[in-house]
Amino acid sequence: MPNDNELLERFKAEASLTGAQVRLASSAEEAVEYVLGLAKEKGITTVVKSTSPIADRLDLAERLSKAGIKVMETSIAQWAAQLAKGQEAPIDKLAELISAATGEKVPAEPEAILRVARRMLKDAYTGAGLGITEADFGIAETGTLATLENEGNARLAAALPKLHLTLLDGARIAGSLADAADLIKGSPGGIPGHKVPTFITYLTGRNTTADIPGAIFARAQGPAEEHILILKA
Repeated sequence: MPNDNELLERFKAEASLTGAQVRLASSAEEAVEYVLGLAKEKGITTVVKSTSPIADRLDLAERLSKAGIKVMETSIAQWAAQLAKGQEAPIDKLAELISAATGEKVPAEPEAILRVARRMLKDAYTGAGLGITEADFGIAETGTLATLENEGNARLAAALPKLHLTLLDGARIAGSLADAADLIKGSPGGIPGHKVPTFITYLTGRNTTADIPGAIFARAQGPAEEHILILKA
């Protein structure tokens, strides 16, 4: 049976063959510097980020913001917390914050707040230069990334921006699709009444429609570039 290092090396090789650009970071600072360098190289000014314990651990949103890059959380709850700067905000205060962010008067009503928030997030996905998500694990056999979630934010952040960066824990590599299925069944990420998470996204490589000159459907299957940053402690 392959050990963790062998699985990691095979994943890197297979993911690279699919067209993804793979980078291994051995420290938090190296990982942050890679993301900042990528953003600078590509001229990124806006980022959408899905829920990511790795990104939070790296303070990635704050570091990007300090570099002059606008970062928008894609979970409505996290976006609200971002607007409130981490402070507790009652519904009337939240309505004020969203009104200030959108430039329109938003009533202090849950339905109105959700409607405006969803519209803002939709525009943010398509207008962002970079989407940052975190994969739950990689699959060494095919170089595939697997992401489990219940809201669908990571799926949109991976598909709609011009570029996509996936963060991956180097210790979470499954050998095969069958091994991945076992991990999914054992995942605690489901919601009541469901045995597995609502959304399971498999991502292998980059979109190739962007290679077709003048293609009407360029980016129809995702960003033009797929970057994978693997953190190995």
